[in-house]
Amino acid sequence: MRQEVVQKPRCAHILGLLIAALLLATACAPIGGGQRPVIKLYDGQWDSLSLNNAIAEFIMEKGYGYPVETVVLSSQVMQERLPTGEIDLDMEMWQHSRIDWYNEQIERGNIVNLGMTYESGPQFFIIPKWLAERYNITTVFDMADHWELFRDPEDPSKGVFYNCIVGWRCDEINEVKLEAYGLTRYYNLVAPQSEDALEAALARPAQRRQPVFGYYWAPTWLIGAYDWYVLEEPLYTEQCWERVTAAVEDDNLRPLDQACAYATLPIDKVAHRGLLEKAPDVVEMLRRMLVGLEPLNETLAWAQENDVQDWEEAAIYYLQNYEERWETWVTPEAYERSKEALEEASG
Repeated sequence: MRQEVVQKPRCAHILGLLIAALLLATACAPIGGGQRPVIKLYDGQWDSLSLNNAIAEFIMEKGYGYPVETVVLSSQVMQERLPTGEIDLDMEMWQHSRIDWYNEQIERGNIVNLGMTYESGPQFFIIPKWLAERYNITTVFDMADHWELFRDPEDPSKGVFYNCIVGWRCDEINEVKLEAYGLTRYYNLVAPQSEDALEAALARPAQRRQPVFGYYWAPTWLIGAYDWYVLEEPLYTEQCWERVTAAVEDDNLRPLDQACAYATLPIDKVAHRGLLEKAPDVVEMLRRMLVGLEPLNETLAWAQENDVQDWEEAAIYYLQNYEERWETWVTPEAYERSKEALEEASG
């Protein structure tokens, strides 16, 4: 039997191509129509900030359709660029470490506080707990009598204190504090170049049950992994902290005759004022976004235990395990889009 081949009219073929192209363009168009602006996040290269950035980025991109860019900067450069709008958002503003700058920029209206990311961000000086118990070390001032335990291999005439990371504000603050405590005559301050380097400097001795003295903070996997003793310091007061931060800016005020502990305050999200008009829907989400200290600690510990190198993978773990939290941050539409993206990501 002879089969007849019926040829479609050329115009019908062209119309089909046009419809397919339109459907593809619609699928790829930004949510809500129009070209969404890029949201730039500050990346200071520490784990909790990287995780919080990844969580925010996933929701902004998948739920709200905004392209996101993370920008690696030192904290000093961040202070220059956030007020000008070159950076849109800092997910972890430790404002008590830069309180004068923060208050000035808030008063000028250059930056806006969008609320808490997690409940507190303690910073402290630590030694292994077993060491504190063996030598009856309780306060930061006791460290002057035990510097030989922490002898610097590069300069055996002093002990070594592992300071905050180069380029972070706490690097300078700790120098002023230790000087006021009378410890710089006994200890060399070593400031590592990265968070990984500081982790290694503290973790290796902890693993080997060796003495080590340094600065660290929470939430982090390191604090949960080993038994540390947090050295007692004079209690934080606003008056004391003003003197410490003033001495950071003006060497003529040093050495101080007293210093004090860091304040333990909530860690907030701070944005450039332009983000309110640039992405008002994202701003509303950020105002409700409370990641939480314990969920953050748990996710960071999971990432460390499983050798997770990709922060998006850690963010997906958080979003899968704390859905009851993030569902309250977003609109119903953004929730459905984010949920669908999570299901696709988990395969």
